[in-house]
Amino acid sequence: MRKRLGVFMAAGFVLGSPGLALAQSTPVAPAPGATVEVVPLRVMRDKGLITDGEYQSALKDMTESVGTKTAEDSTNFVIGKWSTTLYGFAEGDYIYDSTQSYPDLAGAGLVQRPGTYAGNNSRTQFSVRNSRVGLRFRAPEYHEIRASAVFETDFLVGEAPVGYTAGQNPYQQSENNFFTNPVMRIRHFYLKVETPVVDVLVGQTWHLFGWQGSYQPNTVQYQGIPGELYARTTQLRLSKTLKTKDLTFDVAIAAMRPPQRDSGVPEGEGGVHLAVNGWKGAQTMGATGTTVSPLSFAITGDVRHVSVPEFAAKPVNSNDKTAASVAFDAFVPVLPAHEGKLGNSLSILGEAVTGYGIVDQFTGLSSGVGFPSLPPAAGSMAAQTFNPQIDPGIVTYDATGTLRFIQWTTYRIGAQYYLPGIDGKMWLSANYSHMGSANAKDYGAATSVLSSLDWFDLNVMGDLTPAVRLGLEYANYNTEYADGIHAIDHRVQGSAFFIF
Repeated sequence: MRKRLGVFMAAGFVLGSPGLALAQSTPVAPAPGATVEVVPLRVMRDKGLITDGEYQSALKDMTESVGTKTAEDSTNFVIGKWSTTLYGFAEGDYIYDSTQSYPDLAGAGLVQRPGTYAGNNSRTQFSVRNSRVGLRFRAPEYHEIRASAVFETDFLVGEAPVGYTAGQNPYQQSENNFFTNPVMRIRHFYLKVETPVVDVLVGQTWHLFGWQGSYQPNTVQYQGIPGELYARTTQLRLSKTLKTKDLTFDVAIAAMRPPQRDSGVPEGEGGVHLAVNGWKGAQTMGATGTTVSPLSFAITGDVRHVSVPEFAAKPVNSNDKTAASVAFDAFVPVLPAHEGKLGNSLSILGEAVTGYGIVDQFTGLSSGVGFPSLPPAAGSMAAQTFNPQIDPGIVTYDATGTLRFIQWTTYRIGAQYYLPGIDGKMWLSANYSHMGSANAKDYGAATSVLSSLDWFDLNVMGDLTPAVRLGLEYANYNTEYADGIHAIDHRVQGSAFFIF
C-alpha cells in the first residue's frame, strides 16, 4: 500500500490541480481489494471518509499557504482509509528596487548607504523562487487518535550569494544560476499526533514564539517583512485546545533546536492563545492564505541559552548566558465577515516584541553587529582570529570582555479592507513596522550598525478566478544607521499566483 501511495504522490507532483480531470478520467488500476479515489477534502468529510476533527486539522495545516476555500477543495488521493493531499501555488514576481540592497527576498536587511554604488543605483528582478508545493499525509483515525504529516517546500534557499568574481571566490554564483536553478528546501516537515489528552508535534515548523503562522500580514512581497517574527525550526511541541461555542483557548509549550548547537540546552518557548468564535473577519496571511478568522490574542515567551568560547585565540573555557523575550499578537475584525461573504469587511492585526538575542527570528535582519578583533599576539603585528561558534548578531563581547545579548524591540500593525459588491474578490491592505535596538550601536562601527528600521507598504490584490490571483505593492524601507544617516529603498512588486 505504501508503494502505491508513493505512486500517487508522484502523480500529484506532475499533474497538480489542473491534472485533476486527467487523474479522474485515466484511473490507475488498484490492486485487488483496494479503492483509489480523487476526492476534495470537503467531500471526504461530507461522505464520512474523515471526521470533522480530521477535516479541521487539515485546514489548519494548509490555510496559511492556500487559504480556506482552496484547502476545502484540495486534491486528495484516497487509497483505502489513507489519503495524501496536494496543495501549493505557482508564483511569478516582477520587482523594482531604487537601490541595489536586496535580492528578491528583502526581509529586514539594511538599505545600502547613500553615496555608495549600491545605494545610488536601482535593480530590477524577475523571480519564481517563492513558488510552493506541499503534501499532507493522513492515516485513518484510530481510537480518537489522529496522525498526520506535512512536507512543504519552496525554492528560496540561500545556497550562495550572487557575485561576479566566481573565479576568485568559489562561494559566489552567477545571476543565471540564482534565478533559473534554485535549490528546493524544506519549509515544513513534521508529524502530528492529536489525542483527546494532548497534541504532539515533532519536526520542523513555525516557532511557537509569536504564535507564528497565524498572524502574518497581507503583503505581495515575500514574508517575513521587517518587524515580523517569521522563522521555522525543528522542535518537540505539546499543546492542548479547549473549545466551547463562544471561545477557543489554546496553550502550548515547546523545546526548540537551540540557536547555537554548542549551547547544549534547547530553546524553550510557550504561550497561550484565545479566540472569540462569534466575532470573525476576513484575513489574508501572506499573499495566498485567505480565510475567515475569529478575533484572537496570543501571548508567547522565549528563553534561550548560549555558551560562547572565552574571548581568546585559543579558548579553554566558555561564557554562558540566558535571555528571555516576550511577544503579543492580536487579530481584530472591525467590520465582520462570514464564510463566502467577505465584501465590505475590515480587519486589523498587530504584533509587539521585546527581547534579547532574537535576531534569527526575523528574516534577513542584519544589525551590523560583530565580534571585536583580538589584539596581536606578543611580538607579532598580525591580528589573532577569534571563532565565536555562534551565528552573528545574537551576542557579542563588549570592551571589558563581558558577553552581551543584542536587544530588540519591534512592533507592526496592518489593516485589510475587502471591497463591497464583488464578494471580497478584491481588497486593499497597508502595513507599518518599526525595529530598533537599545544597544546594537554600542558594538560596531557607526557607519555599518543599524540603529532603527521603519517600513511601510500599500497593497492591492484581486482574484481573476478562484485559482488565479494578482497583486501589486509599493514598499518603503528606511534604515537609520548609528551615525544618524538614513538610507531609503523604494520597492515596487507585481506578482501573479496560481493557487492549487
